[in-house]
Amino acid sequence: MPADRTGITPQQKRRDATAQRLRAAMARLLAREEGVTLSVAALAREAGVGRNAIYVNHRDVIAELLQAASHRIDATVASKEAPETDWRAVATELREQVRGLATENARLLRRAQDAELATARVEKRAAKLDAELRALRSPVHLNGTKPSTRNL
Repeated sequence: MPADRTGITPQQKRRDATAQRLRAAMARLLAREEGVTLSVAALAREAGVGRNAIYVNHRDVIAELLQAASHRIDATVASKEAPETDWRAVATELREQVRGLATENARLLRRAQDAELATARVEKRAAKLDAELRALRSPVHLNGTKPSTRNL
């Protein structure tokens, strides 16, 4: 496509206009409550732009979105940490969780051992049944004599 007198192609104009729409949509998303998820999909919906266009032509906007999401996460974590946290209670709760996990681990280990024993018993029984089946499938001699191999 030919460039106009300023040297900007129509594609570049569209990209610039889309970038402006994306940045405005990002500002609206950031202004909303913290419950709004900052993602490329949310940004695309807000701006009315396809996600593929963002991934292909607007990587700088994706970088800005990731940076804004990171800042929002950092702010959320900082606000959740109260200076009056009772670390002893936290430690006690974590010890209880460790005990519970150890108990669950022991229970699962016992179930695994029982399953291995049951598997061994079943395999042994299957081997016996297989031997019996082979014995039943072997030829039966009617006269009590073995058939002559000469006639075969």
